[in-house]
Amino acid sequence: MGLSSFTSVILALSALQGPGTRLTYRVRVIEPASVAPRILASGAVSGPLDSDMRLTLRTDTAEVEAFFQVAPTVGDTVSLTGEFYMRRLVGRSRRGLPLWEEDTYRRLVRLAWSDTARIYPFGTGKRGGPRALWVELILEREFAGGEARPEEAFDLVDSTRDFRLEAVVRPRRARVILNLVRGDTVSAPRPIDLTPEEPPRLVQLVLKGRATTLVVSLTRPDPARSARDRALALDADIVCLHVARPDVPLGTICGRLNNVARQLPLPTGDTLAATFAWPGWR
Repeated sequence: MGLSSFTSVILALSALQGPGTRLTYRVRVIEPASVAPRILASGAVSGPLDSDMRLTLRTDTAEVEAFFQVAPTVGDTVSLTGEFYMRRLVGRSRRGLPLWEEDTYRRLVRLAWSDTARIYPFGTGKRGGPRALWVELILEREFAGGEARPEEAFDLVDSTRDFRLEAVVRPRRARVILNLVRGDTVSAPRPIDLTPEEPPRLVQLVLKGRATTLVVSLTRPDPARSARDRALALDADIVCLHVARPDVPLGTICGRLNNVARQLPLPTGDTLAATFAWPGWR
């Protein structure tokens, strides 16, 4: 099945929503060669059945970023949607600066589990050129027996290309660990499980015998503004912690669930550190 003006996409996938199922995207980047096609990179992204995937592929003259989603359909098939953001070098200015052409587009196909989707991210140009590269994408599903954390792994064989894969899961819950910091003194950690858009919660932290009461709530970030950010859903896996006193707002901390502490200065002279993590198994 061919797709697109820039891209001929032959995609194969399927989805049947259900608890305890793990979804895996298997990806290979392939270049034609005189004897046999050559694998330039490979990798896999996996997670719960509603996991999405970002893919980045760059050469010296072009780059494509794609965001893939699957949706359940009737029967043993799945709809695969790809949002593409592409930049191509079209020349140079009088001052020698590179001139890039940008484009965004969307493709949708319905396929079966374990079939292969063939994607030509740079078009079907002359054999051996960067436009002749293609990406093979296979979707698999298996029983997980519980919550499936997102994971990604990839191997780049040809260092002249930039290839990346990223698992994207919209958090339904988050484990937020709060600390108060002043100088080299840190309060005891206060872990709390939060759900986006649930009512605000009262939290008390104690530092050097002094208690600080905060009102916290978890929300989704504001909608992305740029065409690229919207196409690639760059805010999909971000959550924001709104922090207030009982009578006045104090600020917002946003981030991904990657166990990285983020800080918010408070009027008291303390600093609130918030670490976002995936919640415990259920």
